Amino acid sequence: MARRSSDGVYNFITALALLGTVLVLGGTVALVLTTPPREITPAEQTQVAALLLPTITPSFTWTPTETPTPTRTPLPPTFTPTPTETLTPTPTLTETPTPLPTATITDTPAPTLTPSLTFTPAASDTPTPTETPTGPTPTFTASPSPFLFSLREPVQYVRNFANSAQCAWQGVGGQVINLNGTPFVGNLIVHVFNNNFSGKVLIGSNSLYGIAGPNGENSGWEIRVENNVNSQLYFVQLESQNGVPVSETVQVQFNSSCDGNVAIVTFVQNRPIR
Repeated sequence: MARRSSDGVYNFITALALLGTVLVLGGTVALVLTTPPREITPAEQTQVAALLLPTITPSFTWTPTETPTPTRTPLPPTFTPTPTETLTPTPTLTETPTPLPTATITDTPAPTLTPSLTFTPAASDTPTPTETPTGPTPTFTASPSPFLFSLREPVQYVRNFANSAQCAWQGVGGQVINLNGTPFVGNLIVHVFNNNFSGKVLIGSNSLYGIAGPNGENSGWEIRVENNVNSQLYFVQLESQNGVPVSETVQVQFNSSCDGNVAIVTFVQNRPIR
């Protein structure tokens, strides 16, 4: 049904186009016969061409549908995790003590002592006994000291007792005893010295050392050698007023101790003074 309707429309249009063509041709012939020919202008040629060529208007316009070009949506990049370095703990070296080899004691038998030869004394003449003198056995006496005084006993080291300086003090003290065992009375001088020190004092100048005699006599003496304790070596000698030694030289060796910062030196008379 739709096909027949379309054919009728085209036939009608075609008839109108033929009718128009006949009319145009007839008019053109009439104009040619009635008027002298003249040159047709370009505008007129365009109009004539427009009349001669009928315009066919289609009943519908087909608009091509644009085929969409599929677009590729990029997928998001896949996240690749970066491997985290796993720290492997370094094993701690545990020192295993190596047992020392135990010395094996091997009983080594001692060498067997070979008995030495026993010498038999040869026969000899019997010695003639020497005549032994009769009488008491002689007693040997020690040689007398060349000095009038000597050290009575070894040097003794005690804590400071004679002053209030206590450990901030170091010195030598003592006394001189006569033949009767009492303090010696006389003008004797004690000399204490070493390479860095020299000091002298008269006996009887310090009663805190030694014993007192029956009449109150005293022979004590004291010499300070330092304001602190040390381990220096000192020498002590008894002299006359003229500086003549009357005793041997006695060595005093300190030990840097507060318990021994006083050296006690006691001289004793050996023989009568002539």
